[in-house]
Amino acid sequence: MYLRYLESAPQSEALRLDNKQGWCVELYILRNDDDSHSLVALSGRPQIQAWRVKIQGPYQMRAQALAARSAIAAQLEVTGFSVSQHANPQWRLQAQREIRAVRELRKQNTPDCSFDPKDVY
Repeated sequence: MYLRYLESAPQSEALRLDNKQGWCVELYILRNDDDSHSLVALSGRPQIQAWRVKIQGPYQMRAQALAARSAIAAQLEVTGFSVSQHANPQWRLQAQREIRAVRELRKQNTPDCSFDPKDVY
């Protein structure tokens, strides 16, 4: 299997794809509370809240997240979706809620990596 990427991948934060059955997918690249980025994918029918949410990452660089988003969008194009150039993303607030939950979870599970010489003797 070979990875395919979009021919002209938009560099914006959000990318929206639609299919003929009325299904919509929005892909967001959002910054985490450190220098990493996460990819948030939401899908469902337009005009209502997204039914499915998937989060990938963290990606250490924004370019890595853009490449992952492009590969996912190219795979969706194979299944009948097309990039909507003029459609406005509608699930931005829901994507922000999802990434905020990830940030909180990461904060709660941050390991203590500090070193104290007294810990080893």
